[in-house]
Amino acid sequence: MLKKKHIIILFFLCYLSPTLLLGQINKGKVSFEIVRGKIGFYADTYRARKIGDAKFGDGIGFSSLIYLPFQWSVDYAKNFSDTTSYQGEFNQRLFIIKPTAIFSVNDRVSNTSGLGFQLSILITKNWYLEYITGVVWVEASKKANDGLDSGFNVLQGFYISKPLSTHFTFSVGFNHLSNAHIFTSESSHDKLLLGLKYIF
Repeated sequence: MLKKKHIIILFFLCYLSPTLLLGQINKGKVSFEIVRGKIGFYADTYRARKIGDAKFGDGIGFSSLIYLPFQWSVDYAKNFSDTTSYQGEFNQRLFIIKPTAIFSVNDRVSNTSGLGFQLSILITKNWYLEYITGVVWVEASKKANDGLDSGFNVLQGFYISKPLSTHFTFSVGFNHLSNAHIFTSESSHDKLLLGLKYIF
């Protein structure tokens, strides 16, 4: 007899995978695509995790993500064509990997720069869950108490994004920056971000 938790798991598997219900498999394709350049501009508020009573709102900053003009995409094979019309940043692809340059500066004049990848997953029509990860170099202000320490660090973050038009995408996110037990830096820094991407 199925337990309640097994029924719940089965329900979500069926919801996330229509092929289990429809009994058919659609042909998929992975494609390397040349796309329009994109740049994201974000206002953010941060907290230093190293400080016990730190909270968001203790400081503000500015971040920018610059997306290189190519990507790896996964979608139904029928949706790929040399004459595919441009429908906005994501073109309704199911899954995208984008190489990304990462920059930020805050009100304490600490700054970061680096490279990474952003993964975009279609969760419903025109709404995407995005995950970014990369290695950044931090130049921390010596007088700052912002949770940043100079040196290499790992940045990870999650975003919810929605295209507003063919040239603009709204995006809200959360970033965490730390040494990830890989580097010697003592950074521990969180951000809440709100911004727009511009697609050229």
